[in-house]
Amino acid sequence: MSAPIGSEPVGATPKGLDIRKYFYMIAKRLWLLLLCFMTAVVIMLVMMARQEPEYESTAKIQLIRSVGLPANLQQRDMEAILGDYAETQRNILLSRAVIQRAREKLGITSAEFNSKHKGLSVYAVWQTAILAIKVTGREPAFCADYANAIAEAFVEYKTEERSGGSQTTVVTLSQQANRLAEEVAQMEGDLLAFVRENSVVGIQERGNVAAELLAKLSKQAAEFKTQRMLLEAQQPLLAQAPDEVILAILEYGMPAVAAPTMTAMSQEGDVATDTAESLITRGVVEQPDWGRLKRENAVLEAQLVAYRKKFKDEHPLIRDTLLKLKQNEEAIKVESQFALKQYYSQLEALTIKEKAARRVEQAWEEQALEIDRKQKEYSNLQRGLDRMQRLYDVIFNRLQEVDISAGIQMESVKILERAVVPGGPVKPRNLQSLFLAALIGLAVGVGLIFLLEFMDDSIRHPDEVAGSLGVRFLGLVPTAHWKQEDTEYYRVDRVDSSSGFAEAYRNIRSALLLNPEGRPFKTLMVTSAVPKEGKTTTSANLATSFAQTGYKVLLVDVDLHRGGAHRFFDLQAGRGLSDILAGNATMEQVTQATSVPGLDLIGTGAFPDNPAELILRREMKDFLAAAGEKYDLVIFDAPPVLAVSETAVIASQVDATLFVVWSGRTSRKLIAASIRQLLSRGAHIVGCVLNNLDLSRMGNWSTYSYYHYYGYDYRYEEEPLPGSANEAPMS
Repeated sequence: MSAPIGSEPVGATPKGLDIRKYFYMIAKRLWLLLLCFMTAVVIMLVMMARQEPEYESTAKIQLIRSVGLPANLQQRDMEAILGDYAETQRNILLSRAVIQRAREKLGITSAEFNSKHKGLSVYAVWQTAILAIKVTGREPAFCADYANAIAEAFVEYKTEERSGGSQTTVVTLSQQANRLAEEVAQMEGDLLAFVRENSVVGIQERGNVAAELLAKLSKQAAEFKTQRMLLEAQQPLLAQAPDEVILAILEYGMPAVAAPTMTAMSQEGDVATDTAESLITRGVVEQPDWGRLKRENAVLEAQLVAYRKKFKDEHPLIRDTLLKLKQNEEAIKVESQFALKQYYSQLEALTIKEKAARRVEQAWEEQALEIDRKQKEYSNLQRGLDRMQRLYDVIFNRLQEVDISAGIQMESVKILERAVVPGGPVKPRNLQSLFLAALIGLAVGVGLIFLLEFMDDSIRHPDEVAGSLGVRFLGLVPTAHWKQEDTEYYRVDRVDSSSGFAEAYRNIRSALLLNPEGRPFKTLMVTSAVPKEGKTTTSANLATSFAQTGYKVLLVDVDLHRGGAHRFFDLQAGRGLSDILAGNATMEQVTQATSVPGLDLIGTGAFPDNPAELILRREMKDFLAAAGEKYDLVIFDAPPVLAVSETAVIASQVDATLFVVWSGRTSRKLIAASIRQLLSRGAHIVGCVLNNLDLSRMGNWSTYSYYHYYGYDYRYEEEPLPGSANEAPMS
C-alpha cells in the first residue's frame, strides 16, 4: 500500500539544499549543457586558428626625486606630489615628441613599423615610482627594440628638459626682476615729487585742524540760526492776539510761525505799534522808559475813571487827565516804534552773522576736502610702491632659489630594466583559451538550464499535485528504461511482477480501493489534459491490475477520434463503441476478450464524424447501465480534456475520474484548466497519477530508496528482444 500523501519515512533525506536535485536538473537537459560547451570550444578553436601570434616585451624606468634640497625648496606633501608626478611622466612618455624620437631610433619605415607594431601601454608598477613600458608586436625582436628605444628617448628628453628648463627659468626671472626694479624706482620718484609739490609733510595735522575749525564754525552758525528763528517766530504771535494772551504764550515758551517782514510791519500802523509794545513788554527789546510810561498811563486811566464819576467831561481835571493820557500814549507809541526798529536791527544782524559763519564754514570745508584728496592720493601712491616692492622681493628670492637649485639634481630618470626578446608568443595561448572557453560554455549551459528550469511550470514532483492542482495524489508511475519496441512490453502482465513498474500500478489500485472518501464507484474514466501523457497505458495496466485480483473488468476505449487501446492487447478495432451508440450493435457483439483473465475490451469501432453527438445520445446512458450491471468495474479510456469536448460529458456520467499527468512535461496551467472544466461539468475526480517520474534523480522524494531496499527495480528484467529503445508509453 502506498504511504499517505506528504508523509516522510524515517531515514529520508531532510529538506534543504539537495545536491541530487540540481544534478537531476542538469542531467535532464544534459544535451543543452553539452551543446553550449561544444559551441564555446568550437568558437575558440576558430578564433585561435584565425589569430596571429603576438609577442610582448617590457622595459622599466625608475623616477627619482631629489631629497637634498633645502626645506624651503621642497614640497610639503611629497607623497601626493609623487603620485601626480608619476602620472605626469607617464603622459610625457606617451607624448608625440618621445614616441617620434623612439621611432627614429629604430630606423625603419612607417609601413614596416605598422606591420610589426600591435600595441603600446605604459603603467606605474603598484605603489612604486617605476614606469613599465610594454610593447606588443608581431615580431619578438621588434618588441624588445621598440621598448628600449622608448626608454632611451624618454631619458634623453628629460635630460634636455632639465638643462633647458633651468636656463629658461633664470632668464625669465632676471627679466622680470629688472622690469620690477625700474618700476619701483619710477614709483619712488613720483611719490617724492608729489610730497614736494603738495607739502604732504604734516598733512595729517592740517586735516585735524580743519576738522576742528569746521566743527566750531558749524556750531556757531547753528546758534545764530537758532536766535534768528526765535526772533522770527515771536512776531506773529504778538500781531495776532491781545497782550494778555501773548504774554501768557511767551511765558510758557510756545513756538510760533514765521514773522512778517519789516516792510509789511511799517505798512500796518496800529498793528506795528502793538507789535512793538509786545516786544518791549516781553523784553525782546529793552526800553528803560517803557515801564514808567505804562505805569503812568494806568494811573491816569484810573484817575479819569474816578473823575468821571464825580465830574462831567468838561471839567478841567478830566480835560487835563485826557491831555496827559494823550501825551503819554504818544510817548508810548514813539517808544514802540523805536523798539520795533531795534528788533528788526537785531534780526538782520543775526542773519548777517549766520551767512558769514556759513561762508567761512564752506571755505574751510573745501580746504578740508582738498587736504583729504591729497592724503588719499598719497596713500594710494604709497600702497602701490609697497606692492611693487613686495613683488620684486618675491621674484628676487625665487631667482636666488633657482640659482641654488640649478646645481642640485631635483629629479632624474634611469632605465631600471631593459627589455629582452620574448621567448614565445603571449597570444594565442591555446591551453588557457580552450580552458576558458570550456568554463564559459559550461557556465552558459548551466545558466540556461537553471533558467529553463525556473521557467518550467510543469508538475515534476508528487508534492506539487495537491499544492498546485488541489486534487489528491494517488500514486506515481516511475520511468521505465524499456529495451523493447513492441507496445505489449508496456503491460504489467508481461514484465517482472517484482519490478517497480508493476508495483506502481498495484499502489494506484490500492489507493483506489481504499478510497478515503468512502464513495464507491463502478465506472471510472481515465483522462489527461493533453495527448501523449500515458493515459491509455495507465487505463490498460490499471484494468489488468484489477483483473489480476479477481475483478471482472471491462476496458472501454471512448476516444472516438484516434483511440488505440485495442493495439495494447493485440486485438482488432473492428466494431466497437461507435456501433453501440449508433444502434448498429449490442454490447455483447462488440466485446472482445483479452489475454488477461477477467478483462474484456470494447474498442472504438469506426471513427464517426460526430463523436460529441453520439456521446450525448441515450444509448450512452443505456450502455453505462448495462456495463455496470455485468462487470465489477468499467474503465473508460477517454480522450484529453482540452482536445475534445465529449470528455467532460463522459466525466459527468461516470462515477469517478482519474487524472493522468506526465511528469515534467505539461504546464500546470493547462492541467488546472482541465480540472476546472471537469469540475464545472459535475465530474468526481478521485485523484491524480504522476506518470514517467524518474525517482533515481529525485532530490527530496525518497521512494527510490525503499524500492531499492526491497529489491525492486524500474528497469525491464527480461531478455531483450530485437528493437530500438523506447521510453514513452502510449498516450
